[in-house]
Amino acid sequence: MDNVPTGRVHYRITALSAAGVFLDGYDISIIGVALTIISGLKDFSYVNTALGKGLMAASTTIGMLFGAIIFGYITDLRGRKFMYLWDMVIFIIFTALISFASFNFDSLFIFRLILGLAIGADYAISTTIISEFSPVKSRGKLLAVNVSAWWIGSAIAYTIGFLLLPLGTEAWRYMFAIGIVPAVIVLVFRFSVPESSRWLAQSGRVEESKKVERQISGNVDERKVAGRKTSIKELFSSQNIRATIFVSIFWFSYDVAFYGIGLFSPTILEIFGLSHSLSILGSAIFAFFAVIGSFLCIALIDRLGRKTITALGFAGMSVSLVILGIIALLVPKSAFSVGILAPVIVLMFIVFEVTQTIGPGGTDFVYPQEIYPTSIRATGQGFGTSVSRIGAILGLTAFPALVAFSGLGAGLMFFFAFSVIGLVVTLVLGVETKGKSLEELTR
Repeated sequence: MDNVPTGRVHYRITALSAAGVFLDGYDISIIGVALTIISGLKDFSYVNTALGKGLMAASTTIGMLFGAIIFGYITDLRGRKFMYLWDMVIFIIFTALISFASFNFDSLFIFRLILGLAIGADYAISTTIISEFSPVKSRGKLLAVNVSAWWIGSAIAYTIGFLLLPLGTEAWRYMFAIGIVPAVIVLVFRFSVPESSRWLAQSGRVEESKKVERQISGNVDERKVAGRKTSIKELFSSQNIRATIFVSIFWFSYDVAFYGIGLFSPTILEIFGLSHSLSILGSAIFAFFAVIGSFLCIALIDRLGRKTITALGFAGMSVSLVILGIIALLVPKSAFSVGILAPVIVLMFIVFEVTQTIGPGGTDFVYPQEIYPTSIRATGQGFGTSVSRIGAILGLTAFPALVAFSGLGAGLMFFFAFSVIGLVVTLVLGVETKGKSLEELTR
């Protein structure tokens, strides 16, 4: 399967996996718009506190912290397709509850936390199933297409949020409910995806593995043998510890900065002088620049390699954040929207969005798939996701507090520091994986 031409079956599997990631990006991002409405409602008044706003923004992320590692491990134990279906069922049920049954801060927080379990599962499953079916030459591109769907979902979330604002105080419910119909369609079509032949082989189900491989490629590798037993402890074995340290630190550092900027971009733009509606429109526009960056990632990942574009991404994030931080620290608020500062602020937001998706925002779904063996591939992706969610929660909860006590500049410099950490770790511990089969990389 490593050397067959990329065909319809690969595009179908990628599309169905990317559709789930699209819904993840939409749901995680739409809370940034919904919070601007919910915070004005009496029953959700706790959102107006710095802690309440941070907790609500991080609710899904907290669920992902547990869902990614738990369901990633189950995916390695029970198979890729098992959780490929169940995570979408959970997504549908709890999106519906969020849309129609949330009546106060507590209920909305709990429903979004459980929804996060499904989203965390999808992070581990969708990438793993793509990587194990993809030919070597197009594996990077197909995995990058998968993660690019997140950015498209995020951009559409901000756009729909802006368009639904005129509906008033109930608009936030419609913002969430829109995600239910495509999720049902994705669930139905995912039934047609076969189980991974690599997982079947390492589980000792060799004949089933050959059947799937023949279905995909027309040929069979007769050398199939059962793989190693799935164990979370393997993440910390001598063979895998470097990979685990690298994935954990680079993804943690990235998510501190990305989630803080991404989910609070309407708030940041309001502080920089834009009106409520324009801050949401501006966030939508910047999100589309992130989509452009993700397309550049697709084009470059198999040419420049994973390590190069990851380092370039962190470098671009660092430069843009330090300039925005200096402006916020040194320039009076009244000057933000006038003179030369407005174009500079806009340009730095664009640089941040484009470079973060060219780099770590694209390779965080690629690296774990390529540097872990089949027996713990989904577990490794899930573990990296879980660690990154701790970073996301840190960014989402620390940023409102930093802004409240020390101003916007302190919050932006906080994100700059973690971008630099991500750059250093990539340069020191990152490895190049392009052009190699998954089995070569395991050896």
